[in-house]
Amino acid sequence: MMLGASSMALLLVATLVVVKLTGDGDDSWRLAGEEFAADPVARSDGRDQELRSVASVGALTVAVGGEQSTLGYRAVFLVSRDGGRTFTAARVRTPSGEPAPLDDVPSFVAGSPSGWTALGRSVAGGTVVWTSRDGAAWTRQPDQAGRPFAAQDRVRALARYAQGFIATGGTTAKGDHSDTAPVVWLSQDGRSWRRVTGWQLHPPAKGTLEFTEIAAVSGVIVIRGVSSEGNGEVVWRSTDAAATWQEFVPPRPKDADGLRVAATADALHVVHRVKDGARLYSSTDGAEWKEGPALEAPGLTDLRALTGEGGTLTAAVVTDRQLDLLATRDGAAWTPAGALALLDGREVTGLAAPGGGAVVTGRDTGGDDANALLAVRDAAGKEIPPRVSGLVVPDKAVTGLAQRDGTVMAVGSTNGDASVWLSSDGRSWRRAKGGTLARPGTQRLHGVAAGDAGWLAVGTDTAATGTRPMVLTSRDGTDWVQADQDEVFAAEEDTPVTAHAVVSGPGGYVVVGDSGDSAITWYSADLKTWERGAGAGGDNLEGSPANRRWMRSVAAGPFGFVAAGGVTDPEAYGGVFVRRPTVWASPDGRKWILNRLPLPNGVNEGWLTHIAARGDLLVAAGTAVVADGARTWSLLYVSSDGGRTWQAAELPAGSGQSITVTAMTVTSRGVLVAGTAGRPRDVTLWSTRDGRTWRRSVPSGVGANGPGDQLLTAVTVSAGSLIGVGASAAGGEDQPTLLVRPDKDLTKGHNSDHFRTVVTG
Repeated sequence: MMLGASSMALLLVATLVVVKLTGDGDDSWRLAGEEFAADPVARSDGRDQELRSVASVGALTVAVGGEQSTLGYRAVFLVSRDGGRTFTAARVRTPSGEPAPLDDVPSFVAGSPSGWTALGRSVAGGTVVWTSRDGAAWTRQPDQAGRPFAAQDRVRALARYAQGFIATGGTTAKGDHSDTAPVVWLSQDGRSWRRVTGWQLHPPAKGTLEFTEIAAVSGVIVIRGVSSEGNGEVVWRSTDAAATWQEFVPPRPKDADGLRVAATADALHVVHRVKDGARLYSSTDGAEWKEGPALEAPGLTDLRALTGEGGTLTAAVVTDRQLDLLATRDGAAWTPAGALALLDGREVTGLAAPGGGAVVTGRDTGGDDANALLAVRDAAGKEIPPRVSGLVVPDKAVTGLAQRDGTVMAVGSTNGDASVWLSSDGRSWRRAKGGTLARPGTQRLHGVAAGDAGWLAVGTDTAATGTRPMVLTSRDGTDWVQADQDEVFAAEEDTPVTAHAVVSGPGGYVVVGDSGDSAITWYSADLKTWERGAGAGGDNLEGSPANRRWMRSVAAGPFGFVAAGGVTDPEAYGGVFVRRPTVWASPDGRKWILNRLPLPNGVNEGWLTHIAARGDLLVAAGTAVVADGARTWSLLYVSSDGGRTWQAAELPAGSGQSITVTAMTVTSRGVLVAGTAGRPRDVTLWSTRDGRTWRRSVPSGVGANGPGDQLLTAVTVSAGSLIGVGASAAGGEDQPTLLVRPDKDLTKGHNSDHFRTVVTG
């Protein structure tokens, strides 16, 4: 069967059965760091890390950024008390003392002798605020602290000023920043913020304007902006501590091309880029400006950063693949303050000058995995290799499960290399063999399937040559060989190609993913010969920058194959690209037809991440962005006729908690959905026989709930047992988790001593 026109009924009104665990915990769950251990001879930790901003007050320096883990993005705050020679990962907690939730991305930090603040965004939407008294212990403030930062705003800079902290950036009514207008936010304590926009900032009568840099001394504030009019750069000024604002033109040499602003303890500074150098102008009141010493830098191509911390004005300039640091401490001359090679893949994002030295932060993607860039120079410009403690935790991720004939296979990564484990009972595991599992770069396996021809595991291989699919096959699950050398998996030019999911179904195996802006599929009947799937016509698979297509999951049944993902719709909301939940159907895994699913009421946009099938029952789930644009929710669709028609449904949640679906599987009685509820996230399970009646179970145990985040990344059923793998942040670091429990316990809660059943709806 192939999908025809979509049929959308009103939101399904389902009977909801809530099942809650009782007792002190459930020994079906356990931490599984030993079963899925890091490779002791691996080349790297396998984590993608970055530092986005850095600031200093005297010798105290704080750098902020994060790392990507199985659980999500983990915010990182590094603190140094000795000018950058040693850094320690700072403690980050909520006001109640709990571990801070994941998926918060700190991007800006600023400090003063009386306290510190940081701003960033949550992956789920909205601005996040952190505060600290001493830079060493940080509090992730409640979501309400970020409410003055609207969903359509973006922050571009943060600094301290006479009355506290000031942030600036832009806002957009259309949603795509083609109509950007300036915004300023003010705070006395870094925790409570006030938003200033519109007529209060005297925006220009035409064109767009966004504020990008801040310099402040006493009550005088200078802000650099980017405008669509004139030469593209403007400067705004306030001489009354942000009460009123006006545009002004600082002194500018005739051949200037690009500027930066900064402040030392007693002066404002504007530096203009010119050929082979820069020109400096300084002012104590923002009104009278004096030209300073010329900065000579032959071959200068970019004025990357400028800071006035510690009373020293320090500039970072790019000259012929090198970042040169220059400083003026007395206003009489610029002197060399060190250099840093700008290798391919190295990005500089922050500059601080503690104690007359320099700390440079950023991201370095030139090795096997992306590493945080942290370079330190002393006051004489000499390199100081910083010592960092409490940051690196080796990658241990288990992300896919499958079973066949009593053998259970788990796939994922350790230390950035693809990993496969086998088990006969789900409790004891051993690592599979194969010389193709470890390659240069980073590899992560996302999914695994078993069929008549053997086992197939797929993932992503990120090497120096670009992103490409990783496809491995095995007859018995013990020895694995690579199949992705087949030209059918090759990318076109520099287009990244990824394989996200795999399924075994009628007549063969299907792999789905994306190739640049297009969705892509592959089919094999025997795991030896492969062919690329095609759209049944039009733009079913082929996309463009304005009409993207992507697939994230695939299911099989008597109907053939159905894949789930999303497309962008450039015609929604007046031309702003909106993501739409989408399914594709194929009777044979070769020809695919696209079907956009209507969005439920109150949902701005959404996309699908998981799909499972039991007979003709299909359940697809994903993420919805709700009406205010700042929050996400779960998105659920059900088909009872093999994917020909679909209805929107809802997973029952507790106390208005937001839901994220993380895994799906088919049980002997229906479809099981695993996800998380609330923040920090705890595991929740839902099961259904027919897509209309849902049973929610809230497990308790190590790896299921408790301090920090926990989730299941994959679930399967083997020999009457439900087996799940995931991750937990309990104990301060990510660890794999393992669930092994009789299938009936999760589908017949009222028959289990572990459950109490409450019927609602």
